[in-house]
Amino acid sequence: MGYLISIKVALILFPILAFLITLPYMIANYRKYGSVNKLRTLIFYSFILYLLTVYFLVILPLPNPESVHTTYVENLNLIPFSFVADFIKNNPFVLTDSSTWITAIKHPTFYVPAFNILMLIPFGIYLRYYFKCSLKKTLLLTAILSLFFELTQLSGLYFIYSGPYRLADVDDIIQNTIGGCIGYFLGWFATWLLPSREEKSLEAGSRVSGIRVGLSLIIDAIIVRIPYTLSKTQLPFSLFLALYFSLIPLLNGKTFGSALLKFGLTFENKKWIRTIFRGILLTIYFRIIPAGLFYLANEFNKEADSLLFLCLLAIAFLAFILFVLITIIVALFNRRFMFDRLSGASYESTIQVKQEK
Repeated sequence: MGYLISIKVALILFPILAFLITLPYMIANYRKYGSVNKLRTLIFYSFILYLLTVYFLVILPLPNPESVHTTYVENLNLIPFSFVADFIKNNPFVLTDSSTWITAIKHPTFYVPAFNILMLIPFGIYLRYYFKCSLKKTLLLTAILSLFFELTQLSGLYFIYSGPYRLADVDDIIQNTIGGCIGYFLGWFATWLLPSREEKSLEAGSRVSGIRVGLSLIIDAIIVRIPYTLSKTQLPFSLFLALYFSLIPLLNGKTFGSALLKFGLTFENKKWIRTIFRGILLTIYFRIIPAGLFYLANEFNKEADSLLFLCLLAIAFLAFILFVLITIIVALFNRRFMFDRLSGASYESTIQVKQEK
């Protein structure tokens, strides 16, 4: 039952953690590969969920603080391979008696070490396939992760409790490390069955996707918003956006957001005029239109008792929903935004993807 509780807690908290790491993860991938590969993303998030689950398996269930009266020495074992001696001494296993085999598997001297080994086998697989770690590095990282778990237990969850509520055992580190090494060798099947991390990125990195453009615009909007807020000016935010997107790309065809994601703007001719025109159109699209629809909806809402204004409120709301859906579809299906079409802008990736050996 304790295992199920740990898994449930991990599943509940995972969406929050995923939300927090999504933006940095996307930025890192666009900078390195020029794309966010679906398989890579799925594997990465499954790795985060796996680590979260293992962590909660280590610390849960939490005891009542009043029930913890142990000292750090009482819950610490520094004698290696004690689990082997315990198995030989206490396990009912008899090789020549098959009737004892099932009982032996159910005995704590077997299933506890077996669980510790199994728990970090996936970690070794991830390290080999996704992170391209060698056997030595896998062994070291697995041991470090296991040591972190044991110190978490020994410290009473970072000294939140007055003492440790679980045994910190050097044997757990040995068993976990064995599991990580087994996972490393099993990772060979993952590298054989699944495509390389860079196979898709090599092709996609040379293109600038709609999501990549959209993410750069979000970064740029944040960059403009911070000084605008700090300045406490009465000038409209739209003016700052228009100046930013019209003037900054004139320097080298990039905004700070597009430079961070390693792509730039290109025009066939009349670069200066088209760049300024694009900045104005972009501001109208992402600032003026949504703000205008919100303003109309607010005004219509003031007279919502009238059937006419109620219908107008519904129309304004539906228009905003349609605007959002069209923007999302354009980004997801890599279509050119309207402001790019009208200004004649296109994008060129500046990233150089190198295939790992």
